[in-house]
Amino acid sequence: MFDTLPAVLLTLFLAVCVLWLIWQAFRRLFSPRKRRVEPSLADEPGNSRIEPAVSRTGAAVSTIPDAADVLALKAAIDNLARQVAALEQRLAAGQTSLPHQPAPRDRSVDHSPVIPPVSPDHRI
Repeated sequence: MFDTLPAVLLTLFLAVCVLWLIWQAFRRLFSPRKRRVEPSLADEPGNSRIEPAVSRTGAAVSTIPDAADVLALKAAIDNLARQVAALEQRLAAGQTSLPHQPAPRDRSVDHSPVIPPVSPDHRI
């Protein structure tokens, strides 16, 4: 009996899906047709479906930045430069505390690589 259970469940699921699709098709067939207007166009007062070409050209947005935009951009760049300088200082201070590693030409070939100890609590 339980051998055919997955096949029966799959068949029932597919039957329910087909019935749902048929139900949706009947609902769309017999529902009254409504003209849908996009919400962004419907929210604006005085907005019609067909707009005259004059209103679009008259409301063109200027792409030339004004003085306030330029000053805000300059302040943002200066702030970013200060952050980069502070990060460089922190990295330079952190590198002085590390032990000096010899250059590759100073190393001998006889040394084996350092393998960290592995414990059951250590996770990668």
